Amino acid sequence: MTAEEIFCDLNEKYGDDFNWYMLPLTNKTYVEELKREIGTMHYLYEKDIWAVAKCDSNDDVLYLTKGENGEDCYYIFHLTYSANNAVSFPKCREFNTIEDVKDYIEKLYITEYL
Repeated sequence: MTAEEIFCDLNEKYGDDFNWYMLPLTNKTYVEELKREIGTMHYLYEKDIWAVAKCDSNDDVLYLTKGENGEDCYYIFHLTYSANNAVSFPKCREFNTIEDVKDYIEKLYITEYL
């Protein structure tokens, strides 16, 4: 399954109230913000990374990059829009598959927004 298929499925299932939307991969705004927040010492800083989707209800952004073996790796970062973050910020959750991302987003949507 692709990210497009997953977000299409979730939008069809939950309708207009579903709070995530896809971003064009050419949009660098959220990638630039992430790199500003994580800083140069973070292991993702030098990697090619793409912002895939954004949550309308909070500052969570789904990112995609390649892992060590060339497999897709997904991260959801809760952006703070601050360059001077404490060590534990911005908060991040890592996912090995897009299906894991879907499960997480759907469970979060159900528990927090329905």
